[in-house]
Amino acid sequence: FIYMFTEKVISSQGYKNHLNPFADLNLKLVQGISSPPIYFLQHGVGKYDMRSWLRKYDINFSLILTVSDLDQEAFVKTYNYDEEIIQELGFPRFDNLTNENLKKEIVIIPTWRKAIKNEEDFLSSEYFMRWNNLLNDERLIESANEKGYKIVFKPHPNSMRFLHLFNTDNVEVDTYRRFHDILCESALMITDYSSVNFDFAYLKKPIIYYQYGSDYHFEGDALIDDEKSTFGAIEKDEDELIDKTIEYIENDCKMEEEYIDKVDKFFKYTDKNNCKRAYDWILKH
Repeated sequence: FIYMFTEKVISSQGYKNHLNPFADLNLKLVQGISSPPIYFLQHGVGKYDMRSWLRKYDINFSLILTVSDLDQEAFVKTYNYDEEIIQELGFPRFDNLTNENLKKEIVIIPTWRKAIKNEEDFLSSEYFMRWNNLLNDERLIESANEKGYKIVFKPHPNSMRFLHLFNTDNVEVDTYRRFHDILCESALMITDYSSVNFDFAYLKKPIIYYQYGSDYHFEGDALIDDEKSTFGAIEKDEDELIDKTIEYIENDCKMEEEYIDKVDKFFKYTDKNNCKRAYDWILKH
């Protein structure tokens, strides 16, 4: 009922069924009666092609927020939006990212593999073998303990049903803290392709990308060059990954200048004014 009298829809989500309560029922009829402009705040960097649902033809947003020139360019070229709709104002939620509660924690946070359907698939997968080995690597555990670091495993929501199969005796499995809190509080991130690396990079904290093979398949082509949107070392071998991790541990987990420069070039703003810029723009339009 409220939606029928809404003047503007402002959301960090872009799917129709998240934006319109009538998405699955009489959508065209309702749109003929009430079709308020939609302001898409976004909640993550659009690195990969999402034209299957994000084209102007499909939703026709009145605003799409981006964080980078590269992100903005991808939206204009790929999704057919006019340049004035794509505003590089920063994500409002990034205003809450902070290092104020930083802890001596190393977060291991891989993304999921959609090809894994059941327990048999999982146990026979390279994904399980690689990440389980990492969680139990003796050199990593010894180095972390010596320097007072805690190793935290934050499983992807889709892997929770297989969590009991991991050997996690030597790490803390975190299933209760929000992703936001873990990203703010951790000192070092080990991931593969997870988009949370952009949040961590925004905070200028070190990231190691463990990309050991070709078992991860993107849903769409990359719209932003990997060289410009990767903010840490890419490791394919576990021993080299551990070497790099120990190097960070021994140097208080400081991001190198070369990656800080990449962060500064990628993100237009790293201040705390994203909300204000978005608010002011929406108010005027």
